[in-house]
This record gives sequence, C-alpha cells and structure tokens, in this order.
Amino acid sequence: MFALGALSAVAATGLAAPAAADSSTYLQLLQPRYTSMSASQLSSAGNSVCSATGSGLPASDIVPMLVKHYGMSASAAYEITIAAINHLGC
Repeated sequence: MFALGALSAVAATGLAAPAAADSSTYLQLLQPRYTSMSASQLSSAGNSVCSATGSGLPASDIVPMLVKHYGMSASAAYEITIAAINHLGC
C-alpha cells in the first residue's frame, strides 16, 4: 500500500514528464525485468497508463487497472506506471 501512496504523491507533486516520449528508454528499462511480456505488451501497458492519466484517472487507480487487464503483480504495474509517466510523456 505504501507504493500506491508514493505513486499518488509523485503524481500529485507534478513532476514534469519529459518533453518528448522516449519509448526506447521505457522498453530498455522494463524488458530485462519483465521477460514474460513482449515489447508490444509493454508498450500497450505504457500507452494504457498514458491514456488513463490523460483522462484524469489518478495513478492510484491505474495500478489496479493494469493488474486486472494484464494479470501482472501490483509491483510490476507500479513500475510500469512510473516508467510510462517518466519516459512516455504521459
């Protein structure tokens, strides 16, 4: 639960996302850790994060959304959410 609170705090503080999306860095960061997911699946998950944040969904709701949709652990969903926000320009 601390991770979800931390994610909300990061989102609430308005840490700036990079000006341009950097999908290669996003994938380089995640692919070694999440080998059961293809690059396409990781990209899809990242795009889901960006779409959800763009729709105003709080980060604390995005993690359980990824868990349900992709069948991943909460820690994986948290890491993917953070990586998408930081590297995909969400």
